[in-house]
Amino acid sequence: MLYGRYASPFVRRVAVTLRFYGLCYRHVPLMPFGPDKAVLAAFNPVARVPALQFGDEMLIDSAAILDHLDQLAGPRALTPAAGAARRRVLTLLAVAHGANEKLVAGLYERHFRAREAWHKPWLDSCDKQVRDGFQWLDAQFAGPWFLGDAMTQADVTVAVFWLFGRAKRPRFFAGLECTKLEALAARLQDTAEFKATVPEPETLASELG
Repeated sequence: MLYGRYASPFVRRVAVTLRFYGLCYRHVPLMPFGPDKAVLAAFNPVARVPALQFGDEMLIDSAAILDHLDQLAGPRALTPAAGAARRRVLTLLAVAHGANEKLVAGLYERHFRAREAWHKPWLDSCDKQVRDGFQWLDAQFAGPWFLGDAMTQADVTVAVFWLFGRAKRPRFFAGLECTKLEALAARLQDTAEFKATVPEPETLASELG
């Protein structure tokens, strides 16, 4: 059972991975806000998504969940098991995760605080980290995938994060001019796995620039 809405890029990258691995799951689209927060807090003390329940166990945090799914997938795992390839994928994921976290932080600031209370220097700093992170990833992409001929979790996660950011801040992301990431996201968005996890209509402010 996967808890969390596909509108969360962290939930969506787990859902897409489950589908690429051919693992069936039940989707419970809870939000970490409003009345759903108490439901999440019953099994996750910080009331965050995603959470994955299997049997009597509950895993929280998308990285921990993906690690478990890779073990289930075995040789088909999207994250290499060892060596330079694994280190490379983990590095790409770390940069993508950091850039996306700063994107979300900026969205929260703009959504939950009145405009006159926005702390512009901090928002500018977040925007720079988003810009630097995605532009670095774009420069690292040689094609056809990040590691050459084989799709990895780096491709899946970066595409999910890029699509999320482009939907939330279309003008900002257009200005990044990350043509390689745009092409990667378009390529994966056309797969059955991505089509089956289209984000729900979101309450968080969209198209913020």
